[in-house]
Amino acid sequence: MLIQSVPEKFQPNYVSTYPCYSSGKNMEEIMFEMLKEKQKQNNIETEYIYLPIFWTSYYVTHNYMENIDELYEFLETLDKSKKYFTIVQAAFGIFVKHYNLNITVFTAGGGGLNIHNADMMHEIDYYGIRRMIFYGNKGTYDIPLMCLPLFPELQVSKDIFCSFMGRFDTHKCRIDMKHIISNNEKYKLFESVNYDIYKDIVNRSIFTLAPRGFGYTSFRLTEAIFANSIPIYVWDDKITLPFSDELDWSKFCVIINANELHNLDKILSNINIQEMQYNLLQVKQLFTFENTVEYIIRKLIY
Repeated sequence: MLIQSVPEKFQPNYVSTYPCYSSGKNMEEIMFEMLKEKQKQNNIETEYIYLPIFWTSYYVTHNYMENIDELYEFLETLDKSKKYFTIVQAAFGIFVKHYNLNITVFTAGGGGLNIHNADMMHEIDYYGIRRMIFYGNKGTYDIPLMCLPLFPELQVSKDIFCSFMGRFDTHKCRIDMKHIISNNEKYKLFESVNYDIYKDIVNRSIFTLAPRGFGYTSFRLTEAIFANSIPIYVWDDKITLPFSDELDWSKFCVIINANELHNLDKILSNINIQEMQYNLLQVKQLFTFENTVEYIIRKLIY
């Protein structure tokens, strides 16, 4: 596997503070170190060239969609006859000036190859709120959105039927969800609180609501899995589920469109909870950085 040399400015030193329990490295940085080590141990035979840009850190340190002309210019210098691959955490994927780069995007946040224009971002009005929501291209392959250290599994009883803790204003489906189920005592909905309470709530929950927000997915999806809580993935526009070409998510996750939220209580009443909990435990071991590296290598080789 060849690793494309990139200027240092595209691998900036940035300490991430999201999620709050993160050690400070985004997916791009973590996977870069792991793939370099894997290549050193056992040469990866692939025609794809690894493009190790730290997309998320670079965007954050360059005002997101602004001030990235240098990156555009660098991407235009790449040999367009070659095949590349990259890894990105940012919800909107990677920005290019032109769709002339043959690149496979392994995405944790859902987004893939995108040009920054009106087709990618929609300004939506709902409940008196105006937000920019991502509706751009998906990545080539979905990988788990997670960080180091991994979200902890606590040895506590599951005494909460279903919960959600976080912001409600990042997508219309979240506010719809709040309006539809907030008066049902089986559902515990909380605004964002401190991390200790959050990890306790998720670990105590049989089901954890994981609705999309600005992007197609959220850390909450994998956090629920780590806590042995059955995730309820609420999607709108596009579904992004890690390893979905190899895993049957319907066996361990409730997947509903935002338009189905009014039927949530009925949907959950028909779930075989014990069976789904068992299935979740069978796949939980796959949600690691080590397995994600192996998954990426499989897709590059075959």
